Amino acid sequence: MRINDPLVSIVVLNWNGKCFLSNCIDSLLTQDYPNYEVLLVDNGSSDGSLEFAQTRFGDNPKVRIIALGYNYGFSRGNNLGIKYAQGKYVIVLNNDTEVMPSFVAELVKVAEADETIGSVSCKILHYDGSVWFGQYFTHAGFIVPFFTQSLLKETLTELYDHFSLNLANSGCAVLYRKELISKIEGFDEDFWSDWEDYDLGYRINLAGFKSVYIPIPLVLHVGGGSFGFPPERLVRMYRNMLLTYVKNYELRNFVTRFPLFLFVLLPICHVGWLVHRLCFSLRAFDKRNGIWYFFSLMKAYIQFISKLKIFYAKRYKIMNLRKVSDKQIFLNTQLIGVL
Repeated sequence: MRINDPLVSIVVLNWNGKCFLSNCIDSLLTQDYPNYEVLLVDNGSSDGSLEFAQTRFGDNPKVRIIALGYNYGFSRGNNLGIKYAQGKYVIVLNNDTEVMPSFVAELVKVAEADETIGSVSCKILHYDGSVWFGQYFTHAGFIVPFFTQSLLKETLTELYDHFSLNLANSGCAVLYRKELISKIEGFDEDFWSDWEDYDLGYRINLAGFKSVYIPIPLVLHVGGGSFGFPPERLVRMYRNMLLTYVKNYELRNFVTRFPLFLFVLLPICHVGWLVHRLCFSLRAFDKRNGIWYFFSLMKAYIQFISKLKIFYAKRYKIMNLRKVSDKQIFLNTQLIGVL
């Protein structure tokens, strides 16, 4: 180990993902980076994950198994895991992934080159070779509609072949500077799961740091491994999406852009998403629950209103954290001509 190889803590949060653990942890144990630890954080699994992990990996000095005993969700589960992390950098990695041997080394190399880099991610592939729809999900302060995953497939694939700055890196596989994450208080635990990575990425940017993407395919990802994609998850995504903007937008954008998003763009995106799935029978979409997917936006609005007071109160702390204007952030991340 070289003296300038900082310790990296890899947090793998697991909930009932026993079937994924062998591939995921085995791939982490073949890293060509010399100085890292693996924290397997079990979120109260009931499928034998914990027992399997203790039998399979319990004697490996690289692996620490942390049993939380309860399903705290993605946000708090990862925050608790990060508290155990001893590294300069923390990598948050989904349990339904496999990583290449150079995964850790490539991410650390980028982060070490610039102290203003707050997070680094890479090209993430599905097992069929298609690109995981990650950091270009946000664009210039709005969302890229879900259904454009297919409509703009060639454009997005081309963009994934270039180094870029972005509003946020996907929490599927991302390196964070631990000191920064501690300062901005990690994932928002009120989100439970979904969109928490984009909220965190926004805060990284407004704190004056960068979210960097490198076009190197280092991760294979199943997608939705533990949660799947039931209508309830779409409700959380929409609700958390709205709450992210309430928390983080500057006043000018909160007054002008947010109503446009709330009343125009999001309803259009929702209808487009639903029609796209109904027409193309995409995976992780159950047509039998089509009516509940349709009403998911209405449920999201109701939950959004119920949490609005709590999240509006968070704006004060975040505005004090801000070092960079929305305008500059959006200019830095304006990479594709959508919305």
